[in-house]
Amino acid sequence: MPPTWRLTEYLERKRQLVAAYRTQLGTGDVAPAALRAGVRVAAGTGVRPVRIRDHVVVTDAGAPLGGFGLGASAPELLLGALASCLAHSALVIAADRGIALDELEVDVSGQLDYRGTLSVDDTTPVAPTDLRYVVRITSPCGDAELAQLHADLERLCPVLLAITRPTSVAGRIERHGDA
Repeated sequence: MPPTWRLTEYLERKRQLVAAYRTQLGTGDVAPAALRAGVRVAAGTGVRPVRIRDHVVVTDAGAPLGGFGLGASAPELLLGALASCLAHSALVIAADRGIALDELEVDVSGQLDYRGTLSVDDTTPVAPTDLRYVVRITSPCGDAELAQLHADLERLCPVLLAITRPTSVAGRIERHGDA
């Protein structure tokens, strides 16, 4: 368990680590970080434990879709991933710029119209819509620093950019085992 620090103390530690990592990245000896997640659907419940490194996040649907509500849905996880990435990106930017933060909180909201995902109405979007975020910061910094933090956040948050400027995704279905 890490020591108990105030957010400002944590940011100083983060600033030092980010500076060292930036130097390491500048040498050209560091490959892009490989990312991977996997799911094996639990028979009988349809629960989908998501495996990411040594971590497991349980996902499930609500009762109308045959789930048991044992975890967040995938679209909810998308919003959670965005909230987490916005928060972490804000921390990295603040640490890097020497912006003191006393508190940081992020809320993300949106909506999902199941008429689209269940092919009830072909004109209804399938993807979540009306995504919005609010970053709440308690800080002694000025308005100009907050405006620059926001601009940098929109330029540097990987999940925000993956949603707003999607990258290509290649996929396939493979037959596994005998059926």
